[in-house]
Amino acid sequence: MLRDAEDRYRSAFEEAGVGMAIVGLDGAFLHVNREICRVLGRSEDELLHGTGLGDISLPDDVGGRRSEFLALAAGEIDRYQRDRRYRHPDGSVVWGATTLALVRDAEGGPAYVIGQLEDITARRAAEERAERRAAQQSALARLSQLALSEQHFPALASATVRAITDILDVSLAGLSELRPDAEGVRYVSGANSDDVGDSAAARLDEAHVLYTLALGEPVVVRDAATETRFPVSGLVARGLASGVTVPVGGEHDAPYGVLGMYATAPRAFDGDDLAFLQAVANVLTAAVRRIAAERGLRHQSLHDPLTQLPNRALLLDRLRLALARARREQHWTAVLYLDVDDFKNINDSLGHGAGDQLLRDLAPRLSEALRPSDTLARLSGDEFAILCEGLDEVTESAAIAERLLAAVRQSPIRDGADFRPSASIGIALVGPGTVADADDVLRDADVAMYRAKRAGRGKYELFDDGMRAETVERVALTNDLRRAIERGELRLVYQPVVQFAQRRVTAFEALVRWTHPERGEIPPGRFIPLAEQHGLIGALGSWVLREALDQRRRWQDAGLALGDMSMSANVSRVQLSRPELADEVLGALAERGLSPNGLMLEVTESAVMEDPDVAHATLRQLGRAGVRIALDDFGVGQSSLACLRELPLDVLKLDRGFIISLATSRQSVAIVRAVTDMARTLGFSVVAEGIETEAQGQVVEALGCDMGQGFLYARPVAPDAAPGAVDRLDAALQGVGRTRVI
Repeated sequence: MLRDAEDRYRSAFEEAGVGMAIVGLDGAFLHVNREICRVLGRSEDELLHGTGLGDISLPDDVGGRRSEFLALAAGEIDRYQRDRRYRHPDGSVVWGATTLALVRDAEGGPAYVIGQLEDITARRAAEERAERRAAQQSALARLSQLALSEQHFPALASATVRAITDILDVSLAGLSELRPDAEGVRYVSGANSDDVGDSAAARLDEAHVLYTLALGEPVVVRDAATETRFPVSGLVARGLASGVTVPVGGEHDAPYGVLGMYATAPRAFDGDDLAFLQAVANVLTAAVRRIAAERGLRHQSLHDPLTQLPNRALLLDRLRLALARARREQHWTAVLYLDVDDFKNINDSLGHGAGDQLLRDLAPRLSEALRPSDTLARLSGDEFAILCEGLDEVTESAAIAERLLAAVRQSPIRDGADFRPSASIGIALVGPGTVADADDVLRDADVAMYRAKRAGRGKYELFDDGMRAETVERVALTNDLRRAIERGELRLVYQPVVQFAQRRVTAFEALVRWTHPERGEIPPGRFIPLAEQHGLIGALGSWVLREALDQRRRWQDAGLALGDMSMSANVSRVQLSRPELADEVLGALAERGLSPNGLMLEVTESAVMEDPDVAHATLRQLGRAGVRIALDDFGVGQSSLACLRELPLDVLKLDRGFIISLATSRQSVAIVRAVTDMARTLGFSVVAEGIETEAQGQVVEALGCDMGQGFLYARPVAPDAAPGAVDRLDAALQGVGRTRVI
């Protein structure tokens, strides 16, 4: 009976699915089963003759293991369990869940130890891989966030290469940039595993980088000693044996450079390593393109998209500086306001393309007629302004005007039957020591230009005190506007907004119009600036909001589908700077029984920046209540991307300047694509404004814009004409796919 029990025990010991061993108190193996031999990669004879626990343990683990075993052998503890590492004869590491239990003799003293070893190498590898992936994902999240906000690319590059050395256990990582002339590469940033700072020594190997750029895909070097695709002498000289490089994209799908990493020993980089490095390269690619897009936005915000000349904002900024200098210096400053004569006739008879081409041709010709220090700007339409500083005499401004008029006359319109354009120029002068306001000086030059037109065109006029009488007309118009607001003589028209995906109208923008009883139709571009300058914009904006909501309620009560469509209304900087605006808007909605999510308020970045603290608080309150917020004229402000992070926005409305220049500017196309990609990531919708041609509509839709607005689809219509206009437009959109002006 006893022998049978022993046989069963021996059989169970030998056939156990886990490694089993009997170990003497000196640490020597006394008996082992087949599984423990398999796990440790050693024969029974090796384990039983000369190989103890200390011999198969990793050196770093021997000390801790020995102390625990000694406590067990001394009878101080009865058992312990640990996950331990063991050395396999092939050089690999085996992880084992180890249990050692003390067996005592009849007197209770230590006799021997029974050990159990379960191979958990695969499990530990999976856990380590999961931990590594989690660390990689965390690092990617941090880098992605940094890539959205960091303006200094080298700082992002430094954080990126440091993350690679921290996460992937490589000796060094680096980023190299393709030189602008495509002749070689240059160092951008590097990180060394034993150097906390930026390390220029951690540069990528140039031969490796150039090969990667030529191939256009990742290049893995597992062992430099066997690499034959490109010269590796540079790697070998630096003691580097393995590495990976991946391309980083730049602007317009052109390469920016290469991101890479190296180790000092041969290494077979796994799929996780490659995926992480590629993901980091993608983050850098997105950052390169974002920074380029921001640079383009800054340029667009201060330059005219058609001619690439400075715009009004940049001109006024330079004029303010010039006037400040003029107060200290003994020189004259002149502003010349140039308007092309009969430009509307050119557009009407030869087409807008001919008009645009004339403006593009004029820009360099006018520049050639000026001094290098002068500023030529396009204000709008066919209007240009020129700032001339440091004039010694008043007559110099007249000589400049003569050269400009000659330059216009010498700019024939292409395919225009030898049509020779002319221009009228107004000149406003600021003398030495004079205190003047930039807007006033530009306005005076504008007044003088209109006097030149009335004098027969193709001429110039100097502004004088007699011309100030013309400003009286502006005062009269302002007074008439004040009375028109008080008497309710203004009206709203409504322009449909088309949803591309649904191929139908889903929203309206309310636009204010004024028909003067004596002067006829006054364009918004004329009376809205007057309202802003003379404190009327608050009352005007409040009336527009309430009237737009009233109209939506009327459509809703009439059972029209228009009553369920979103209604947009513009909010001025004056309104947005008043803390009570949110309560007024929500109160107006409640009075009419309208849901807040059916209203969209359109604000501009300049309006927000008038009083940022109040504006942000107001918009956050409205956003929480459900009112949707749109950033209008996106791309005109100098820090629009900052607004995207700080404001509770739902919609971006692309400035019409981008749309106009899509056909002629690759930069505008790239910016629109970048904006739509960014908006999609941030959860915004994008509206393209000012669409006038089918080509523009097709391009903005292809670039990812969600909605479109402009004369291509419909002009602003009166309330009673809106239902029919929407029906016709919906039919056109859902019919043969072609749109037409309504």
